Amino acid sequence: MATRTVLLASKIPHTVPMMTFIAAAVLLALFMGVLLWLFSLASPGRRGALTQAADQLNFSYEPWGALSRDIRRAGFCLLQTGEARYVPHYLHNEHAVLFDFTTFGGRQPLTQTLIIVPCPATSAQTQDLHLMMSSQSNISSDCFNEQRALPRLDSKDVPARLRSLALYARPIHKAAPALNDEAQSWLLSHSHLHIEWSAGMLLACQPGYLIEGEEIAQVVADVQQLADALRTA
Repeated sequence: MATRTVLLASKIPHTVPMMTFIAAAVLLALFMGVLLWLFSLASPGRRGALTQAADQLNFSYEPWGALSRDIRRAGFCLLQTGEARYVPHYLHNEHAVLFDFTTFGGRQPLTQTLIIVPCPATSAQTQDLHLMMSSQSNISSDCFNEQRALPRLDSKDVPARLRSLALYARPIHKAAPALNDEAQSWLLSHSHLHIEWSAGMLLACQPGYLIEGEEIAQVVADVQQLADALRTA
């Protein structure tokens, strides 16, 4: 009986390294899968079309780009639902930044093209305002950083025309004064978009939609109209 006990004990150390090896192999396979998926986002076909559009529109294009510290520190809720350091299909000039971004909240990951344009506040009333309109009802609660989540506004805190929209803000009392008639009209006609205004920048995207090269000029001009309206608030 003693001999049997010794033999059984001698087999135990061989089992642990085998389990460790299998777990490591599974993690490596998952990691490689994620990498292959990320690289697929920068597909050659889309890359060629965006490179051509960038040349025509005086943008710089990078297959992968690093977001600036200012953008990452702006506290955009949407950027808190994905990896916001290196992004595919990065276009930029002095007027706008565009890139594809994958969010991981909701039922499934969504990849969309984000546009960010300068939109500095021109009054002390809107200096520290973070304003958001989103067609994604769970976007604020999906933030990886709970401290960056924004409260949804009650109907009493927004202009009457906008009470059908999902609006979020901090500080709450500064939202309504920032939304002049022009900004209200723009938001009502673009209620399918995700919009955020924070730290002197305006972010916009259509959830799940990738902007094609021939659409860039019109989309940037459209978002710029809202930026102009907000700056006059």
